[in-house]
Amino acid sequence: MTKANQTIWMSVFLLMASNATALDIKAPTIEEVLIIGSKEDKSKLAGSGIQIGQELIEKQGYTDLNQVISMAPGVYVREEDGYGLRPNIGIRGATAERSQKITIMEDGVLIAPAPYSAPAAYYITNAARLHALEVLKGPASIQFGPHTVGGAVNLVTRPASWQSFAELHYTAGTDDFQKLSATSEFVSDNVSYMFDAMHYSSDGFKKLENGADTGFVRNDFNVKVHWRPETQLNQSVVLKIGYADEDSNETYLGLTDNDFNQNPTLRYPASQLDQFVSDHSQIHLNHKIDLDNSLQLSTKIYFNEFNRSWNKFDGFIDGPNGKLVLSAPSQYLSAYEVLAGITDSASVGLTVDVTDNDRAYSSEGVQFDLSKQLSFGSFEHKFDLGVRYHHDEVERNHQQRSYLMTSAQLVSDGIARPAKVINYAETDAIALYLQDEITKGDFTLSLGVRYEDIQGSVDNKQTDSLSSNNQSILAPGAGVHYQLTENIGLLAGVYVGFSPAGPGKSSAEAEESLNFEYGIRYEANSYSAEIIGFFSDYDNLLGRCRASDANCAVGEEFNGGHVEIGGVELNGNFELSLTESISLNSQLNFTYTETAFQKSFLSQFSQWELVKKGDELPYVPEYVGRWQVGFGNSNWAVDAAVKYQHEMREVPGVGDLIPGQQTESLATLDLSATWYVSDSLNLKLMVRNATDESAIVSHRPYAARPNLPRMVLGQIRYRFNP
Repeated sequence: MTKANQTIWMSVFLLMASNATALDIKAPTIEEVLIIGSKEDKSKLAGSGIQIGQELIEKQGYTDLNQVISMAPGVYVREEDGYGLRPNIGIRGATAERSQKITIMEDGVLIAPAPYSAPAAYYITNAARLHALEVLKGPASIQFGPHTVGGAVNLVTRPASWQSFAELHYTAGTDDFQKLSATSEFVSDNVSYMFDAMHYSSDGFKKLENGADTGFVRNDFNVKVHWRPETQLNQSVVLKIGYADEDSNETYLGLTDNDFNQNPTLRYPASQLDQFVSDHSQIHLNHKIDLDNSLQLSTKIYFNEFNRSWNKFDGFIDGPNGKLVLSAPSQYLSAYEVLAGITDSASVGLTVDVTDNDRAYSSEGVQFDLSKQLSFGSFEHKFDLGVRYHHDEVERNHQQRSYLMTSAQLVSDGIARPAKVINYAETDAIALYLQDEITKGDFTLSLGVRYEDIQGSVDNKQTDSLSSNNQSILAPGAGVHYQLTENIGLLAGVYVGFSPAGPGKSSAEAEESLNFEYGIRYEANSYSAEIIGFFSDYDNLLGRCRASDANCAVGEEFNGGHVEIGGVELNGNFELSLTESISLNSQLNFTYTETAFQKSFLSQFSQWELVKKGDELPYVPEYVGRWQVGFGNSNWAVDAAVKYQHEMREVPGVGDLIPGQQTESLATLDLSATWYVSDSLNLKLMVRNATDESAIVSHRPYAARPNLPRMVLGQIRYRFNP
């Protein structure tokens, strides 16, 4: 048994031992999964944070996390496949690249496949399972590492309702989209058993000449057992077991800009073998206990495993780089015609590279969070102390195979090719945080510090070399909130942000930044709004090579030096009665962001290359916003959501954006209409991208990629309460 497992199982034993005394059960006061807390907690938060609740999520019935998280200010996404299968999320300038610079949690537990060893989020909780979503930024996010530069996202799954029920959802729509989900909860005395299963799929909106499927199939099965022990102390135990898998015919290969303008949903024959297959399993155990009226202890123990195989077009063997071919097809005409199926490989001597990026991830850990409230004279203190031991690992085996384009079909040439990457990386990390929230009257001061000690190593099986490194960081923060009037609050904060370098890296420094925020918050019964300014002064920006990047090894890291990022966030909500039976509600968020490199340099990192002082960062939109408005009553509801994201440059620069090196601005309209037939039955009609807008949302990984075209969906929901 490894040292990690010994630590975890000892924690299991201690957790079980704490339930030994059987007395009278007490009324539940323990929140299961929220990290921000109640609406009142959020309004006095000495930092910026937002909760997106179940009611708001269900208005449009999204299965795409990109769409759900766009309801939060300070957040932006880079779309990739149209369905949100692998979201790219950034916060306050932190790169959106595979969401690797933000801390992503499920019910307060790290959920990325290997948050330290390989933080790119190739797995993330299915958005269709979400009960709520929380985003924390500013000094309030230092409790939730390891990536604290941008902030933290907590994906909240459905908690126990303590009512027996069965619920069925069925959705069907364009491109044979189907989603079937079933949830049931059974309550027996002081135990709740919740089961949910979900299947959703689509034939895909992109088209291959051979008529092959370009869609996906996803399955998700979960069991959650919530136990309230009959003990003198109020406590709860939640056991969550889950399994998910995916089989998608998704690709890295996009289109030339000219082909995109002709037909944005086209797929080249060179991508016909592209397929992503994965499975994810998890066991999470969460114990909370009120040791007295002012002292609470939370213990979380978790195991996650994720295996994936991504077989995909990766260029040409002994030929030109695939990205260069697609960015300048006239200069590489033979190669372009091969991948487009116009010319056979035999006539031009070009062989297509299809590489299977096979990886196995695992993560496990135990974390303790202790909360204590004290009074010293007229000062109220709330101390939070957290300790986490975490281990994760990734095993990579990237196997190259070669194919000949023959009559627009890929045919194996039968030649055995060497592997591109075979390595094993692992990380052990100990994290601690301490925070004191001091309140006196209308004044709240939050002082906190986070410490991380990270030891990582990489074993390169091809070169038989082992490299290791050790990182440590002490990151303090402070936030203040002052309730100026009954409805108006002022906030400000400063903290040190941190994103660790990968395991075994000696040349690249960790990413560190000094972050500031300041703003005003308004809260009333039916209205709320806040305006927050933010500024991040990066001591060192960190870039990380992915398999789709040219001229670098997977996982290799690069220093970007001094960078400054600043902006303003606006968020507002209101609800009012139009008549005695009809109410109107609206939610608005808007973010403006400026970025600039503070020195000139030449980088081997393909996303930077030649950088001049003052250049803006790639893939950070200047403007992004969303407005949702709805009205209805107890019998029906109609909602509309408009989302806008400004064009983004894809290489550093200033001034006008260069065609072929930029995304396009995109505004989309989503509509939904719901009929509440009875307490048990409701029907919903939804239209995504109702105006059928089309834009290049990215040139990464390989060339121009489209957004989701118009999609019409119908949903039926039935709930049975025995």
